[in-house]
Amino acid sequence: MGCHKNKNGGTMKITSTVIAAFFLSSASAFQHHGGIPMQQHKQRVSARHMKSSTSMESEEGTGTGRRFEATFQPAPYNDRSQMTSLSVATLQGAASLPGRAEGASIIQRLNLPDVESGNIDAIGKVLSASLLITGNTVGSSMFVLPETVGGVGMVWGSSIFFGIYLYNLISGLLLADVAINLHESSECDVPSSFKDFVDTALKSETAGTAMAGASLISNSCFLAFGTVHAGSLLANTFPGFGLEPIMGAGAFAATIALFSLTQTNKGLEKITNVACLVLFSSFASLLLPSMANVSDPVGTFLAPGTNTDGFAAAVAAAVPLILSSLTYQNIVPSITKLLDFDRTKSTIAVAIGSFIPMAMYISWCFVALGGGLDSSTASGAGAAALTAFTASALIGSCVAAVMSLAEEYESIISSMVEEDDSCPVKSTFSVPAVAASMAPPVAVALAFAKDGDLTGALHFNGAVITPFLYGLLPIILFQSMQKKEDEGASSTMSLSSLPQVLLGAGTVGALGQEIMQDIANLPNMMA
Repeated sequence: MGCHKNKNGGTMKITSTVIAAFFLSSASAFQHHGGIPMQQHKQRVSARHMKSSTSMESEEGTGTGRRFEATFQPAPYNDRSQMTSLSVATLQGAASLPGRAEGASIIQRLNLPDVESGNIDAIGKVLSASLLITGNTVGSSMFVLPETVGGVGMVWGSSIFFGIYLYNLISGLLLADVAINLHESSECDVPSSFKDFVDTALKSETAGTAMAGASLISNSCFLAFGTVHAGSLLANTFPGFGLEPIMGAGAFAATIALFSLTQTNKGLEKITNVACLVLFSSFASLLLPSMANVSDPVGTFLAPGTNTDGFAAAVAAAVPLILSSLTYQNIVPSITKLLDFDRTKSTIAVAIGSFIPMAMYISWCFVALGGGLDSSTASGAGAAALTAFTASALIGSCVAAVMSLAEEYESIISSMVEEDDSCPVKSTFSVPAVAASMAPPVAVALAFAKDGDLTGALHFNGAVITPFLYGLLPIILFQSMQKKEDEGASSTMSLSSLPQVLLGAGTVGALGQEIMQDIANLPNMMA
């Protein structure tokens, strides 16, 4: 899914070989360790990340779905470091990925000049980590983006996408630097819940609990949104059964809960892996013919916005939704673990892994607004590909969201119970954690299932939760670690103050435009 530009003459052979190695590494990564889809899933996944039955010494890694709150806990505030299901399974297959050895042997057979096996191994790990981020980011929010981008037009929509990409990139790199410094100054570096990560960095259980609450709200928004769309999808796909959207939403939620309760972390990993593979293959089968079916590419890209309330209102609607759709920072600590806490590799993986979803979203909006998607899905094969794409995005992102929610609840529950083992490992989530994860968002989804839309949940997440959780919090965490370094810690912070200023300015701008838009809408709300 990357872009490789061919050059003239003798470099053609090298370029084609590198492309072949890239796709081999990508296929191996998803086959043996999986992408994190939610959403996600936002492929939790990332995510959007679980506990494994393997021992703590195991350095294997795995990806899961969109919106995983996979972070690591080097040394908690109470000096009891927990090794949770999310942390172990997130990293369960990547450290010993078979595909990397296969890729190296094939490249050797292709006689690629001046390439050492160690470099091939490093490239494979970086590409695998990048695809984990991509799978964790792409999710069900894709279905409502074209209408929103159409409100501002493709030119401005693409600009907003790129600006938010840079915003999230700075946020992700700040979190990566914090994670690496925690690793360098602690005893236990196993990723855990977002609560544990904040507990350790700020040495404040109160702050960790508050951030865990924000994380719970964020993932609940994605789960509620996905459940509503899943109900509509089931009702439209099987009209002969007489399913109402609310019945479809309930059946989908029950299935996700059953998976979460009965499957081990390896089983949930396989589900998200399959969903991610279907997601990318069906997206490719839809995008290529849809691009060819866009009748006026230049006119589509240059077309003005269609929002009747004006440009300011269109931007106010687009920014939170796009910001919510492009978040992936919850799995950044796990990415640093996967890449052996190497700053250079982590930077490359975050930059590439978050760029691919942006390109996918822009391409999707372009073919949808240009009419190419409608033309492609008019045939039976196109309609089947769209259904497969929709179902895989919903399953991956919702499984990832539940796992992220359950991980936070497991952390909260364990903090209230004394454990004999300072690093307990569980292979499944507990019933109370899954029940607490499912009940609130599913109740909201069932209440809105009849209308078939809950885009407001994603808007709220992008307008309120995300700027605090992934805008202000990374700056606070980074400043906290920098203060410790100034007091004599041995770790070295690698980022200057400029990224923090840019991230803070972007956060203030995002919150400010939302507040101004809400104030402007007060007369209409009161009327």
